[in-house]
Amino acid sequence: MKIMQQTIKNAVTISGIGQHKGTENTIVIEPAPVDSGIIFEVNGKRYPFGAEYVYGETGCSCIGIKDGDNVKIVEYLIEHLVSTLHGVGIDNAIIKTETTEIPILDGSAKQFVEILREKAGFLQQDTPRKYIKILRKVSYTDDKGDVSIDANTKDVLTLDVTIDYAKIKPIGIENAVVDLTPEIYIEKICKARTFARLSDVEYLHSKGLCLGATLNSGIAVDEEKVINPEGLRFENEFVYHKILDAVGDLYVMGHPVIGYYKNNRGGHFHNNQLVRAVMADSKNYEIVELEQREQK
Repeated sequence: MKIMQQTIKNAVTISGIGQHKGTENTIVIEPAPVDSGIIFEVNGKRYPFGAEYVYGETGCSCIGIKDGDNVKIVEYLIEHLVSTLHGVGIDNAIIKTETTEIPILDGSAKQFVEILREKAGFLQQDTPRKYIKILRKVSYTDDKGDVSIDANTKDVLTLDVTIDYAKIKPIGIENAVVDLTPEIYIEKICKARTFARLSDVEYLHSKGLCLGATLNSGIAVDEEKVINPEGLRFENEFVYHKILDAVGDLYVMGHPVIGYYKNNRGGHFHNNQLVRAVMADSKNYEIVELEQREQK
């Protein structure tokens, strides 16, 4: 029997502060028919979640409209929400908002997961799920980092991520390799919070930027320690947040991804360029359906 597509049973409303402007933002997530994919509806205009409208900026992924050489951003900080949808297996949903930012909540995807599971519920649909299966290696590299995705011997997305903050003692250099399943996403990936140096946040605040960033919306560090009084949620929370981001950024391909993804110091911009490179040549991938695994 094929793995089938999923949407949510009930519409849910989520409100919270935006990371950049520090203002209240509200989104509504609604069910969607089969083969709709993820759709953002901003001020009544719809934007399919795909390479045409998604851009990787410094610090976040966004919905934007290309205008010549410029991009007009209409929705900021989408990656934690779409990471949740990819991670828990939601294929079809409409995200409606009249504001320009997705709420940051606690800086992870934990609360998005809880709201979808406890209030929205999941609804299996009557059409098989489609996957993007990577067939050959595709890379994007610049002087700040590199990312690649290659064929995988398993029918899953394997994420192999390395971060290098060697000059910042509480973060350092971390690596983690994980196969994406709903279980591991809910158990660990979704709980990893975004992070920044306290001095960088204070500087941005002084410039009227990143006004929603507090100790309640992520992890702050200085050169020696974690500032948050509660500390980390688990030992390698920093690198797992980069995994969380990648799960969202790779969903721009339009379907759950099967492949081996490797990230060495890359960010949202690198992930977005990688997705664009994959989608630019149909020989890089194929669309497949999968059979459900037998329960042991």
